[in-house]
Amino acid sequence: MKGTYIADIPYPKAKELIHSDTIVMLPIGGGSKEHGDHLPMGTDLHVTNKVAGLIVERFPVLCLPTLPYSYFPAFVDFEGSVNVQATHVIDFVKDILLSFVRFGVKKFLILDGGVSTQIPMKLLCTTMNNDYGVKVALTNVLGLGKEVENEICEQPRGGHGDESETSCMLYINDKLVDMSKAVEEYMPILKGTVVNGIDKVYFPSRMTTPTGINGNSTLATHEKGEKIIQAMANDVVAFLEFFKDYKDD
Repeated sequence: MKGTYIADIPYPKAKELIHSDTIVMLPIGGGSKEHGDHLPMGTDLHVTNKVAGLIVERFPVLCLPTLPYSYFPAFVDFEGSVNVQATHVIDFVKDILLSFVRFGVKKFLILDGGVSTQIPMKLLCTTMNNDYGVKVALTNVLGLGKEVENEICEQPRGGHGDESETSCMLYINDKLVDMSKAVEEYMPILKGTVVNGIDKVYFPSRMTTPTGINGNSTLATHEKGEKIIQAMANDVVAFLEFFKDYKDD
C-alpha cells in the first residue's frame, strides 16, 4: 500500500507525513441518503470508500476519514436523508483543510462522491486558492470512469440508484442490495435544459420518482460495477501522477 490512512497511524508517524510535499485526500460520501428501495442509505459512502481504498493502494496520499454528511438538498423529503446547508459544509471542510495548511500542506484532493456537493466544494476550492495559496483539487463523480460506464451500461440515462450505482454496490457488497426491488424510473427533464445530450441550463430539482431513483437499476451486474469502480480509481490516480509534480509558478 503506497498511501496511508491517517486514522490507522500514531501521531509520530502522522507528523512525519505532514509536510509541503504531502497530498491530503478527503473523501466525501453520503452515509445517510435514500437510494431507492433496493440500495442501502450509505451507498455513496460505500462507493467512495471503495474508490478511496484503491487510490491508497496505488498512490502515496494521506487519506482522511470519509465525511459522511454534506449538501444533498434533492433528498430532504425522504426520511433519514441528511442534508447540511451549503455554507456550513464550506466552513466545516475549510477548517479540516486549514488543520493541515498550518503545517505546510499545499495540495489537497477532495474525492467527492456526490453531485450537489460540487456546488459548495467548488466555491471552497476557489477560496482556498485565492486566500491561502493552496491547491484543492475536486473530483467529479459524473466524470470519473465515464468512458467505461458509457461503454458497458445499457440504460438511456440515469444518475441516482441507477444501473451504474447499483452495479457498483453489487461489486462492493451484494448482500446490501435487494435486486428484487430494482426498478426503472426516470426524472423528467425540462425541455431546453439538456439539448442533444448537452447541458445548456442548470435547473435545480428534488427527487420525485416513486422509489427515489433515476435510471434503470434492473440492468445492474457485479461485473459492470467492478469495471466502473476500477475506472474511477484509474482516473484519479492518473490525475495524481500529474498533481504531485505541479508547481504554482
